[in-house]
Amino acid sequence: MHQDPYPAAPTDLDALASAYLLGGLREIRHLTDGRMNRNWYLDSDRGRFALKHLTDRDPAAVRRNLGLLERLAAGGIPVAAPVADSTGDLVHEIEGNAYYLCEWVDGTHPGAELSLAQAGHMGAVIARIHDALADPDSGLPAPQQSPTDVSDPDAALAETGRFLELAAERPSQNEFDRAAVPVLQQRLDLIAANAHLRPGPDAATGPGGWTHGDCQNYNLVWSGGRIGAVIDWDRVRVGSYAEELARTAAYQFCTPDARIDLPKVAAFLAGYRSVRPIDPVDLARASRLRWWKILAHCWQLDFHYDRDDAGCDDLFFRDHRLITWWTANLDAVEAAFRA
Repeated sequence: MHQDPYPAAPTDLDALASAYLLGGLREIRHLTDGRMNRNWYLDSDRGRFALKHLTDRDPAAVRRNLGLLERLAAGGIPVAAPVADSTGDLVHEIEGNAYYLCEWVDGTHPGAELSLAQAGHMGAVIARIHDALADPDSGLPAPQQSPTDVSDPDAALAETGRFLELAAERPSQNEFDRAAVPVLQQRLDLIAANAHLRPGPDAATGPGGWTHGDCQNYNLVWSGGRIGAVIDWDRVRVGSYAEELARTAAYQFCTPDARIDLPKVAAFLAGYRSVRPIDPVDLARASRLRWWKILAHCWQLDFHYDRDDAGCDDLFFRDHRLITWWTANLDAVEAAFRA
């Protein structure tokens, strides 16, 4: 169970209420689904909003990204409209802290329980996002795609071994450390046994351009069986379209028992192809790359041990269960992406 380690209200709440002309506040609730930044629900005299405290994003880039949303909404992509502060700025900064406010959209964040039809709808929405961000009129600069980064097995083993040492040798070992040690030992064995299956260092996954950067269930608000809003545009970035789809599918369709619902992956990709073409070979390559990235990196432990941030602890264990299943079913997963 994910435990919420963050405060119930932002420390700058009074200043933010003044800057956004919110008036009286009736309810403030921390949103535990947010992991990389801090998010709150605000019910105020002015209306209902989602407030985000940016902790790992460049405020200037987020301003640019929020500025895209009006055009995306006009093109039929459901978004939560950003709210400017009293100076007209879409990001409000207070003594080194940066925040932004969006209109609240009611809904839920379903995962693998989506129906096949809903999975197809989701794929079509992401395709429309890719089309809209590729439009020269979006205001984004021409995309400069970087080569795919594929860590080598030695680096993966070294990183995983470092975290194992940290977990195993802490003077005051806690429950998390004790649970992490056997998982990291298993991870080392998995990396060593499957290093020959990693994508090559020059792995190519097809065309790319500007992408949402974090399309997954917690950033999709569903209402009435449809996506009511795509939220959290903090990570808009240039990347491979196939890689964004592989990342999205791996997390959206991860079941409670940590396997990937492959029929729904196929429906999701069919929905995407109903709007824009994509090469099945590129998708299969992207799925292999995604598998290796999860296997080779324990990014949640970077947060836990290097940043003293426990907000993603549960995702470490979820990813390990997922990668164990995925490794045993590598061919079946790639067949679903290639279908």
